[in-house]
Amino acid sequence: SDSGRILKTRFNARQYHDEKVAVAEQAYATVDSVVKKLDQDLATFEALLKATGEFEAAGGKPNDLAAIQVTSSSNEWILAKIISFDSEAGMYNLSDEDVESNKVFYLPESQVIVLEGVERLSRGDVIYAVYPDTTSFYQATVVQPPRKTQGGSPFVTVNFIDDSDEHGVTHEKAVLLKHIMRPPIGVVIS
Repeated sequence: SDSGRILKTRFNARQYHDEKVAVAEQAYATVDSVVKKLDQDLATFEALLKATGEFEAAGGKPNDLAAIQVTSSSNEWILAKIISFDSEAGMYNLSDEDVESNKVFYLPESQVIVLEGVERLSRGDVIYAVYPDTTSFYQATVVQPPRKTQGGSPFVTVNFIDDSDEHGVTHEKAVLLKHIMRPPIGVVIS
């Protein structure tokens, strides 16, 4: 009969539902126990590093260069210098590197990338670099990997996106290695 079939289907659906909930609860318990173990391991490792004097707190140090996103809704990044970092609040106090600006910014970690040098750059890599004679970061492609001149700072040769002259020629530009970064997370590469 139809009602018997409906009852059987309902029973099977309920049983299927219960199995899925049990599997999900098992998966959650497994992930939770692994995360707790990782937290314990991190705390142990941090204590060990602190005891040996090798622990470095996250965040940049005063006078380190950083790329900052002045407003979180914007995709514009500028060069700044770290004044201080409040690790408890996760907030940076930074000064604009533009010599004509006296601006000071108070920004969360999510809007600050400490510039620590980019390792292993290859021809064709997409990066963000400070455009010459500015303090603004723009998307660029590596033309020649980093090199160092006699007594000078290391630099990389790049082509900036949308930087062609009136004849459509894009000229290579040298940018100091300390003024480049990988594209920020979430940025769509053109």
